[in-house]
Amino acid sequence: MLEEEKRLPALKIKISTLFMIIYCFVMFVPGYFSNAGIKLLSNVMMAIAALFLLRRKYKPNKFIVLTSIYLLYLMIMTYINRTNAADIHLIISYCKIFFFLGVFDYMLKNNQANAVNIMFYILLLFVSLDFFSIILFPNGLYHTSLTWNEWSTSQEAQWIYGNKNNRIYWYIMLLMTAWERYVLNGKSKIWPTLISIGTIIAMMIVKSSTATTVAIVVGTGILISIYKKKEIRFSINSYLLVGICTMVTILVLAGSTGFLKIVVEGIFHKDMTFSNRSQVWQQVILLIAQKPFWGWGIVDDKAATGLLGSLTYVNAHNQFLNCLWQGGIVLICILGGIILCTARNINAIVSDRYKLVFECVLVGLMIDMMFEVIMGTTATWGCLLLLNSIHLFLEKQEDLFY
Repeated sequence: MLEEEKRLPALKIKISTLFMIIYCFVMFVPGYFSNAGIKLLSNVMMAIAALFLLRRKYKPNKFIVLTSIYLLYLMIMTYINRTNAADIHLIISYCKIFFFLGVFDYMLKNNQANAVNIMFYILLLFVSLDFFSIILFPNGLYHTSLTWNEWSTSQEAQWIYGNKNNRIYWYIMLLMTAWERYVLNGKSKIWPTLISIGTIIAMMIVKSSTATTVAIVVGTGILISIYKKKEIRFSINSYLLVGICTMVTILVLAGSTGFLKIVVEGIFHKDMTFSNRSQVWQQVILLIAQKPFWGWGIVDDKAATGLLGSLTYVNAHNQFLNCLWQGGIVLICILGGIILCTARNINAIVSDRYKLVFECVLVGLMIDMMFEVIMGTTATWGCLLLLNSIHLFLEKQEDLFY
């Protein structure tokens, strides 16, 4: 009997793996489940992450350096402008993002399979809960009151990840990890296939036009890379794609949107004001003109509604305008550096099959940036980290790189 017990395999788990699981959990947990205990635990994990990186003499890559400059500059401008958002909570929230990216960048360099698996399973848990809340309650798991003006209010549908525009980057991050497990670690193609289809279905049910477009772009790219048997011999320079997306953004902000009329009105049945976003853009441009170089810093929701002259909108609903508003020309240049750094890494990929996926993700994020503000979420930074770090371990695949 004793001999049999000795033969039983012991459940072993490394301290570093347990740390990663807990850290990933507290960083990815949706606001629907968040409470004081989880927030306290996330602060503790941040402190442990700082010690983790110091002990291992972590050297950040260019993307992490640019990200830290972006976050630091935005904090400095917020304190210089003495806005109501300039408090310890802002510092803590940005430090959480920085240390999270640093820890996972380190893990991707040293144990990519373990890091990707942890991210995949934690994201799968939360995204699945969100997906089934959408399927079971298509009209909303719960509702919040949305005030349009002094005389008009409406009820806004909410699910596990919040309103209809708040989930696509979480789904994309899950999609990327599922696809990477298939490509690098020989896992089943079933997961990236199901998640691609599920993402498109979920975005269509919540009726988010931007998120649906992004889901179709990214999901289609992943499905083509998986199921197209013949080698893909078509490639577009990533810098060119960034340039095209930038030009489309400028045209949209300038009101030259005739080329999008078929899609906006014909397919999504929306008006050409993009749900009144064009009015907010005009007001934000006036604010930018007042402080064009340094920006206003981050302002809280109450101050934002006053500056924008709207009781509903609390940001620019365009990432590029929001950067100009908060940090002026300096911050938009830093964001541009992050995007170009990402494009440079994607251009390093030799295989058009795999390059297609990364370019679809990058284009998807830039499409979302045209109509939403997404740089304040962990998931967006996580997607960018994967786009900038994946080349480090794809070098092991002889058919992908020179």
